[in-house]
Amino acid sequence: MPKLLKILLIFIALLAPGLLSYWIFFQPKPSLQRADIIHLEDNYSLKVQPIFDSKCVACHSCFNSPCQLNLTSFEGVSRGANLVNIYDFPKLKARKPTRLYTDAHSVEQWRELGFFPVTEGNQSLLSFMISQPKGIESGLQEKFDSEYSRVCIDSTKHRAVEKFLKANPAGRMPFGFPGLESDEISTIQSWLRDGAKGPSLSAMEERLREQPDLKPQIEEWEKFFNRKDLKSRIASRYLFEHLFLADVFFEDQPKIYFKLVRSRTHKGEIKEIGTDFPFAAIDGKFFYRLRPVTNTLVHKSNIPFSFSETKREEWEKDFFQSKWTPKEMPPYGNPGGNPFETFKDIPVESRYNLFLNNAHYFVMTFIKGPVCRGQTALNVINDHFWVLFLDPKRDPLVQSEKIYKQVAAQTQFPSEIGSSFSPLIDFRDNYWKSVRTKFDFLKGKPPLDLNALWNGDKKNLNATLTVFRHFDSAHVLNGLRGQTPKTVWVLDYHVFESIYYNLSAGYNVFGPLLHQLNSRLYMEVSRIASEDLFLSFLPQKDRLPLRGRWSQPTPKEKESVLKELADLISGDAKEKLSKEYSYEGSQIATAIKYESQNPKVEFLNLLAKKHYAKAQTEPRAEISHPLAHLRDLPAEIVSELPDTILVGVEDHSGLDVWTLIHNKDHFNVAMLLFEDERRNPAGDNLDIIQGVATSYVNLFIVLKKEGLKKFVEEFEALKGSGELAGFLKKYGVSRKDQNFWKVYQKFSSQTLNPVSNERGLLDLNRYSQSPL
Repeated sequence: MPKLLKILLIFIALLAPGLLSYWIFFQPKPSLQRADIIHLEDNYSLKVQPIFDSKCVACHSCFNSPCQLNLTSFEGVSRGANLVNIYDFPKLKARKPTRLYTDAHSVEQWRELGFFPVTEGNQSLLSFMISQPKGIESGLQEKFDSEYSRVCIDSTKHRAVEKFLKANPAGRMPFGFPGLESDEISTIQSWLRDGAKGPSLSAMEERLREQPDLKPQIEEWEKFFNRKDLKSRIASRYLFEHLFLADVFFEDQPKIYFKLVRSRTHKGEIKEIGTDFPFAAIDGKFFYRLRPVTNTLVHKSNIPFSFSETKREEWEKDFFQSKWTPKEMPPYGNPGGNPFETFKDIPVESRYNLFLNNAHYFVMTFIKGPVCRGQTALNVINDHFWVLFLDPKRDPLVQSEKIYKQVAAQTQFPSEIGSSFSPLIDFRDNYWKSVRTKFDFLKGKPPLDLNALWNGDKKNLNATLTVFRHFDSAHVLNGLRGQTPKTVWVLDYHVFESIYYNLSAGYNVFGPLLHQLNSRLYMEVSRIASEDLFLSFLPQKDRLPLRGRWSQPTPKEKESVLKELADLISGDAKEKLSKEYSYEGSQIATAIKYESQNPKVEFLNLLAKKHYAKAQTEPRAEISHPLAHLRDLPAEIVSELPDTILVGVEDHSGLDVWTLIHNKDHFNVAMLLFEDERRNPAGDNLDIIQGVATSYVNLFIVLKKEGLKKFVEEFEALKGSGELAGFLKKYGVSRKDQNFWKVYQKFSSQTLNPVSNERGLLDLNRYSQSPL
């Protein structure tokens, strides 16, 4: 089939209304009180924001806030709401971005961007929604889907109210949960009557920046980034483009976060410059500043990154004092979106070391970065996999200037392409050519062995990572967690940097459908390349058979007419792997001597035993805990479970939290659509992870320690989905439980990850839709 016709057919199929509809529709106190940290004393901060934090921010935060109403701060409340759902991708042109704190700086500017007030008028929308409609206790509504079936209301006029209540007869806020207490409603309504006033953002930021224990560190770091010579400016630019998503903190103040931003001002009040991408051009001078984070923290968007003296010394050596001499500042804008060209003068090993030493952070940016809901990119990865890293001493781009230049010339990014349709296939083909170039290089090098994988001197916990995908969200943890996964990735510098500029630095959540599609196709190549590099450590005879088992064709009996049509246009999973993405590592030698019939598991066991430290692999507590027995539940039961369940075991010392994670198996993850048809429920399994291992909880379960054994025994004895439903109803915390918010606050207070400093309130948009 001619390529142009093939492209046209794909375009028609993707934009056909029926197909798009299928994709869209089938597819104690909060952990951090900002008023305490900033020492605020105004009425809003002391009385109103704590109510929002305890019962409203669970849904109204980040880009997936219903109707874009963000209640994590006074700025979000005064901005108001918007009828546009960010995830309804515009087909041809990008939308104007609506990032809080960045894309508008006054109520008037937000009104120009289509936001309407929720705090104004005698009967404000906020007051009406928390007090007038009937709630979940009325029994008028069976399902509560705040994320995918939204009906926004923009006024309290009769027609608007009638439309909203027709869709949501029990639509009082908090939506689908117990309502606010009468005194909480009175507090909010009193604040509204008094003019809905709140704290000054600039005053809050100044108060934080002027704190005696913070001010010297802020000044030292801003001085570090704002040196004037060309070499330093390029080095700072590289670091900024890789840190702009970070919630920066100092090690002696782990609860206070900052954003590294570009500002018009060098001193005093920060005037952040909003751009679509961190490499976008700016007219006139700008300065790198550390802007305090003043809103309530939510777990789904908290991306911690520590600034320490050790790190500054390391970057000084690797980026500012290392031997490289630039001739001119590389271009900004779309031409600057290819890091392999833009930063080619900076030593490759220095760049790769930045990724390796902070791998957990960078993978978090893929998951939590510009987008809070990522099924477009996430349906190209499996539900559970481990991530390892090629050692710099074996990395093709680090070791060969010739290979680096070839790969840089072959690599394009979706951000460079923008909304253009014509390069849709070419950029993907070019990316695969760059993968082939690297594999050809490895063929002529010494055989791969254990030492070809970076282990961080057996000290750095970033050497091994685990990713859990929960449909359209994901979570990353240090270590090799859970049962042995079906697939494993080995990232090299090229793919690691490429994913970052695809999903983080170069991803535009406000971009058109084709931008989202390009990003998804790009991510598919990244996954296959990383899995193929892992396979190259195994015996040569086992590589292709295992690769085939990882991506099987969908059984004929599961295929719909639409799925068969799509296969005719773009090829099924087997055809993709044999034609478009043929395995290039057959001739790469391995030095590892295998003895078993399962070389994948044998290799992973060797790594855990000889190459990595115990702290870099699975914690023993997850193997020995009574809940670990649930890992052996049959797939028939596991396949009916929600994605994530948080189990809290109570005793005299507090709440011990565990996450039950349902890993869904797929025949393949080779298509943008038809996920249900590609599912293989017989391969599903359950992992038990200590602590909070999700931002989006589907169900809470609270147990007394003395009742844990009985819970496990009853779970193990279940037979069929009917018994499971009754079991979850017995133990699960219902949406309508009058103690629900106390339970929510207990779990949210336990989200701190001591390794990463990740924390924040949990999201409830995906909590079990039925009241149980």
